[in-house]
Amino acid sequence: MKKSLNEDTFQKTYLSVLQTKVKLADPQILLCELGRGSGKTTHIMAARLDRIQYSMPGACLTLGAATYRDIFSNILPGLLEYFTENYERGIYFEIGKEPPRHFGECVTPLFDWKHTISFCNGCVVKFVSADRPESVLGISTPHGIFDELLKIKKEFMQERFMPTLRADRSKFGNSPYFMGWSGFTSTPNFETDEDWFIDMEKEMNEELIGLITEIALEVDARIYELEIARKTLDFERVRKQERFIERWNQRLVELRRNQVYYVRASSFSNLKVLGIDYIENQIKSTKDKDVLYTSIFAIRKLRVKDMFFGRFGKQHLFDDGYDYRFIDLISAGDRIDESSRHLRYYDKNKPLIAGYDPGPFSSIIFSQKNTLKKELRVLKDMWVIHPDQHGELAEKINKFFPDGRKVIYVHYDRAANQKDPEWKKYYPDYRTAGINDTDAKLLKKELVARGWTVHLMSPKQKTIFYSQHYRLLNLLFGKNDGKRDKILIDRNECEALVSSINHSPLKRHEGRIILDKSSERLPFEEQAYNSTQLASAFMYLLWGEYSKLLPDTDQGFMYPQGAGTYTS
Repeated sequence: MKKSLNEDTFQKTYLSVLQTKVKLADPQILLCELGRGSGKTTHIMAARLDRIQYSMPGACLTLGAATYRDIFSNILPGLLEYFTENYERGIYFEIGKEPPRHFGECVTPLFDWKHTISFCNGCVVKFVSADRPESVLGISTPHGIFDELLKIKKEFMQERFMPTLRADRSKFGNSPYFMGWSGFTSTPNFETDEDWFIDMEKEMNEELIGLITEIALEVDARIYELEIARKTLDFERVRKQERFIERWNQRLVELRRNQVYYVRASSFSNLKVLGIDYIENQIKSTKDKDVLYTSIFAIRKLRVKDMFFGRFGKQHLFDDGYDYRFIDLISAGDRIDESSRHLRYYDKNKPLIAGYDPGPFSSIIFSQKNTLKKELRVLKDMWVIHPDQHGELAEKINKFFPDGRKVIYVHYDRAANQKDPEWKKYYPDYRTAGINDTDAKLLKKELVARGWTVHLMSPKQKTIFYSQHYRLLNLLFGKNDGKRDKILIDRNECEALVSSINHSPLKRHEGRIILDKSSERLPFEEQAYNSTQLASAFMYLLWGEYSKLLPDTDQGFMYPQGAGTYTS
């Protein structure tokens, strides 16, 4: 059957109302705070990048994130999905290698193409990140695109990135995106998240953005009419539409300059694609309301004020945890392996110090000490859930730490010494299978079989009471006089631990201090980020290493309520 004129001329693509509004408004500065499943990368960020590069042939744009690794792991897959679906690689765009000869020339000379996206008009996108501030040195760019703003500090954007917006106005000044930037993020939740960009919403002129959107919609309609007129050889109509489009496109350029469009939208914005079943399943399966509010509904939820880790804050996180010597050798689009060889502060000649919390949800936290700098750096969090247990956890540890001394000192709660631990409820045939040992010894046995030397540091561990943990945490995360170790956590490799710390509320009952562990009744799949599980493993690590800092009377102070994951 012969195609109709419209089918032969146009490609049909569905865009949600949100995606359409962003495309039409298209201002100099775009900020999108979006819920899960809104098509942020593939339909908004990638399409925005495509329009920007098209409007500035030969420009050197920047694509940034909190860490260089995030670009490879979280951003590039979505961008590649968009460009490979709509264009021919090697004809319209190229990634990770020198572009073909027919590509135009970029105004900024480049000698290493491994970490770039290039386009046929000569525009090149160079990767930058907040944890590599040197990546922006010497750059002159007309526009930058950043993802996950809630991980990027305001200081980097103001002091490092903004000065790079100094490209040649004579070459790129006609573009409405010139001297602007685009930012994308999830909804910030806790005080450890960066939320400086929220203030940008006040700079939006909603009335003008609405006017721009109306004009752009009319121009798009005229472009549609123009293509039909060209196909039907209606030259008078062609001239009429061309004059209208040229006149109003120029006005749109002027209107979009210096304008900010701040978008905050929930997962409902993409409901036609996601389906109502998706939303209903998310509501049913996401037991933690904080996660539901931020990730699905895009509702900003402030951190609970009365936290068990009450003095924990941004000052206890570090962002520069990656060593990029290996990543610099690979090209964009290649896979990055998950291992300790990428960790800047991991010393393979030193042993690991771990905190272990066993159970059907089994978690472990790894750290190392630097005695000269008086630091304990928390490097990695790991967990497995039923039916995976000791063997699977040991394999994850062995795979992530493939090199080095392979020595671990493990601190844990007394529950790990129980002869009849709770995990056995999930294995009714454990006696006939020959499984009859404590969690601590089973984990050690699995690690030793993989070549590790394991020191179990808590074989006679008494009950550690919540009040004792609480006083120690207040000491360690309080003002440091330089006489004790600073506690520093890798924000990127320990994202779940940081979230767990912020999901650890303090309760007081009859004068007693209690850690509210009700979140551990969530489905196992949700507990890593949204329960006290990982925070508990971290507490055992800190207790094992630093409980001696408490007075003897405090260490022996008894309350009826214990802090174990489960009790006998």
